[in-house]
Amino acid sequence: MKRNVKHKSPTGLALARMQKHKLGMLGLYLVTIMSIAVVLIPYIVSVSPDETRPWIGAQRPFYSHPDCSVDNAFTVGEAAETTERASASDELVYHVQQQQRVSYRVTVRRGKIHTIQSGAVSTNRLDLTTPGLEAYELMADGSRGRALPGVVILKGEEPPEGLFPQGERVLILDLSSTADSSRVTVGLTDGTVLFITEEHSGSENPAAAIDSITVRGEAVTSVVGLSSGKRRELTVRHWFGTDELGRDLFVRVFYGGRISLLVGIVATLVSLVIGLAYGAVAGYAGGRIDRVMMGIVDILYALPFLFLVILLMVTFGRNIVMLFVALGAVQWLTMARIVRGQVLSLKEMEFVEAARIGGESVFSIVFRQLVPHTLGPVIVYTTLTVPVIIMGESFLAFIGLQVQYHGASLDSWGALINRGVQSLGQNGENIWLLFFPSLAMVLTLFGLNSLGDGLRDCFDPKRSSS
Repeated sequence: MKRNVKHKSPTGLALARMQKHKLGMLGLYLVTIMSIAVVLIPYIVSVSPDETRPWIGAQRPFYSHPDCSVDNAFTVGEAAETTERASASDELVYHVQQQQRVSYRVTVRRGKIHTIQSGAVSTNRLDLTTPGLEAYELMADGSRGRALPGVVILKGEEPPEGLFPQGERVLILDLSSTADSSRVTVGLTDGTVLFITEEHSGSENPAAAIDSITVRGEAVTSVVGLSSGKRRELTVRHWFGTDELGRDLFVRVFYGGRISLLVGIVATLVSLVIGLAYGAVAGYAGGRIDRVMMGIVDILYALPFLFLVILLMVTFGRNIVMLFVALGAVQWLTMARIVRGQVLSLKEMEFVEAARIGGESVFSIVFRQLVPHTLGPVIVYTTLTVPVIIMGESFLAFIGLQVQYHGASLDSWGALINRGVQSLGQNGENIWLLFFPSLAMVLTLFGLNSLGDGLRDCFDPKRSSS
């Protein structure tokens, strides 16, 4: 009695081997998870990657604060200008703690305090130990840096320990102290302001109705929203912390992943098209044409490709289309060699000879008969090219040549890592700004390389069995 034995195709056998390849499957899972995350998370988390909150500054992971914008503007009869979640409430209650802020410039000369100046006013003494006074270092971009110790600064005396960063002689201080507090209530319907009342603490007067008000985010201590009859405090939690401008790092990492993966995939497709066509034509033509075409490849191999990319971007601009072309145009050389080698080994086979006898054109023989038989090695090399291009784009972003779209810079993983290095701090106190973008990039590159190695072993059974 004969048994029906099902014979799998070469592709089916390769997929079966892939399922048993632990490292390759791990890479597939990582790439799938990261791809889904960079696509979906920015839609799920309703926080803009460019929304700044300078009064927050760089904060550690899981930091939370009231859900408010820099300026929360309300005018009766007009749409509320605040965060999306706050606008969806039926009523908002802002608890506002007004603060008085003043900046001082303190300089050191010959090891002693030389000047203590606020605008045009100079003083000989500055007391940072006053109750309710908060003192921070003011950064060049206007955001707050490290908290300063509670010390007394005296002109003509040595600077207190821990006040100045090592080697620095100029320090800009941002001082804030508590002033008035109030409660602002805003009634809303479908995002339109119905009424506004303001009540000052300690005042005997009842809450007064007003026509418009702007609540500064830095003065808000809490926001309570009323929706469907339920009151709850509206807060924003930053899972990966915030950067020096108060932007949410969690969303910025996954937006950056979009840019990095988009550049990697599109530039790889550009290199695939060029390399596939070039290598197939060279391999099928053979002879002098093959020698000339591959001689050009050898010459291009000798040129530093990143230098060519930088030259192209500086010459023709840093827009995203130019980056696709520049990176793809220098990564096709190995692809062309792989395809050319495959075509050379296939062009004398019987199915190609049959196509010639059948009267098929050269174009049909090359791209319909030969090229499909090279897809195994091509797919493998394609998965290995994506991480190379991502690394190349990240290097360009790290040195300041980040991709642009309509004149605005797009922060890929490389740009975020560069910002993390610049904002790391004297003692690495802002390590999360570097850690999370680097972790996302490492996981994706590890997944792509593992997937590529797994596919290479599966399409080459001799290699996997050795």
